[in-house]
Amino acid sequence: MKCVIVTALAVATVSASVFAQPASRTVVIRATDYAFQFPANMPAGRTTFVLENTGKVRHELNITLLKPGVSIDTFMKTVRANETTQSLIVGPVGVLFAKPGERSAAGLTVDLKTGQQYAAICIFRDSAKAPRHYDMGMYSLLTVGSGREKPARASMVPTDTIVGTDYAYQYPRTLSPGRHRFAFRNDGKMRHELSFILLKPGVTLQKMQETEKAGGDVDSLIDKDLGLLHSRGGSRPVGVLEFDLLPGREYVIACFFKDDDKAPEHYTLGMFGNIRVSGNAAQ
Repeated sequence: MKCVIVTALAVATVSASVFAQPASRTVVIRATDYAFQFPANMPAGRTTFVLENTGKVRHELNITLLKPGVSIDTFMKTVRANETTQSLIVGPVGVLFAKPGERSAAGLTVDLKTGQQYAAICIFRDSAKAPRHYDMGMYSLLTVGSGREKPARASMVPTDTIVGTDYAYQYPRTLSPGRHRFAFRNDGKMRHELSFILLKPGVTLQKMQETEKAGGDVDSLIDKDLGLLHSRGGSRPVGVLEFDLLPGREYVIACFFKDDDKAPEHYTLGMFGNIRVSGNAAQ
């Protein structure tokens, strides 16, 4: 895990919107060593994906909406060649993470529409010299089938939009505990990501900074990698992240992208922040 230690913090408040919206169905995608298990065809409608890792190594679920007519083989050939996939995709949905034997703490919510096709891949590798998981067969195609969508009941879940610029976030400093949806809008010119990290109880961003400065183990201060959203400049991901904010806890947001191989990672330029949750932490 990369650590988010920088010297400047851009702070702004973005109001949350709370309104009635369709409740989503939940689809559990199971990860094994090394494949995904889920129905190849799914009905249209608002859907929240959750990653369940039944394997022995850490996995991710990286979902991307393909353009009409783009095959999974063409997409994977481009990914393996380490070439840009922008001409092949409508946009990214997002990424979830799960350790062996666990489920992702967050869900990835997207409005599926009839005829759409999504690529699901895992880009992790078990060591620096090991092949990436997709090269071991860990990728799949999800097709949204035809059929009449069932009406969904109303759901009252706060939707918090976090805005990325070059190189900072506009975001709420404090949020209430409970279920939240997080949307990411990239108003910058560069590609950015919004990565969510839950710190262990009592740990703050300041403590992370002090630990790194002293050469300590920053990873030991992290509870979970919740997931991330990413998009190129002037756009937003197709999906949103959804998870429960725990009372009294602190979450770090950061962008680990770089503009080219020689450029610094964006968090070192100030693209990071911390969100505190009101209430008292559970003992």
